[in-house]
Amino acid sequence: MVKLIWDNKDDAIKHSAISETKDDKTKFHKFETIYPEQKLIINRESKAKWYNKLFWGDNLPFLKYLIPDFKEKIDLIYIDPPFFSGSNYYIKVQEKNSDTSYEKVAYHDHWGNDLDKYLQMLYKRIFLFKKLLSKKGLLFIHLDWHVSHYIKIILDEIFGADKFINNIVWYYYNKYSAGKRALPRAHDDILLYSKTNEHVLNDIRIPREKPRKQLKRVMVDGVLKNAKDEDGKVIYRMVKDKKLDDVWKIPCLQPASKQWTGYPTQKHHKLLNRIIKLGSDEGDLVADFFCGSGTMFLEAIKLNRRFIGSDISKYSIHLTMNRIKKIYQKDKQAKFIKYPIHVYTHLTQEKKKLISEGFFDKELEIKRKK
Repeated sequence: MVKLIWDNKDDAIKHSAISETKDDKTKFHKFETIYPEQKLIINRESKAKWYNKLFWGDNLPFLKYLIPDFKEKIDLIYIDPPFFSGSNYYIKVQEKNSDTSYEKVAYHDHWGNDLDKYLQMLYKRIFLFKKLLSKKGLLFIHLDWHVSHYIKIILDEIFGADKFINNIVWYYYNKYSAGKRALPRAHDDILLYSKTNEHVLNDIRIPREKPRKQLKRVMVDGVLKNAKDEDGKVIYRMVKDKKLDDVWKIPCLQPASKQWTGYPTQKHHKLLNRIIKLGSDEGDLVADFFCGSGTMFLEAIKLNRRFIGSDISKYSIHLTMNRIKKIYQKDKQAKFIKYPIHVYTHLTQEKKKLISEGFFDKELEIKRKK
């Protein structure tokens, strides 16, 4: 088997060999619970059989914390981690009814050109993803040209090359890309791996750009054959859809869109919706440990999936919480909203101060820095 070698990789392997008991674990503090409006009932704590979980902080300790209770329990993990782009991504934040705005880093993707550090970071997490995935579990890792080729080798090492399913190409045909020294880049890679051979990909059909004439096929005595009319001529039909393949033509989200939040890494809801539908069923547990704008969780709610997720950015968690609150209020009569949400963090003095000052109750407008 081909393996990547980098400085301190052995430390990453040792670091990943963790205890699967809760002894001596980092303690996490629940600082808010978000309820669907129709669930505001007497003794509601005892009525809820499941609480979705959102964590604010570095995902590595959260992943370790989850192992004792959630080993082989998560059915789908999607992550959109930093791409090793060498950039930091900024947002402008403005409080509602205030003229004051300030610039903040949404997230760092600057590793000092040290690829070893980046690979070390993802290796530790991918190792834990495998432990958390159920027997039918699927992992979708969203990357681009910077490191997708490196990460595939790591995934082959941890999951096994035989567990590679697809390199999904997200073709965003509407994104402007200039440059004279390379062809315009118009796609990202989503690497899809399974935990075991027990996985199932749901059948998804998408519209064709143009209807296509196709032979009609019928089952005769257990054999699939071309259908024929009374004169023995084959029968054709016009087909308007096709089976989903590994090239997904979905637009890149634009600032003019109603769903645009201003968060730099926000993905089109159709992309996350398709991933959830493809790799999970109603009631399944899905996860996103680099949740960004929280779109994965909004789609999970709409599709009646349970979820667990995290992000290190307080602006990400603020935005995710508020988007969830809005959908809970807007769609409070909708049948698909079933689960309350617990929000956790590992308390530090800085975090205690932010929570006590009501940071997550403030109405913030987030704009991507141009």
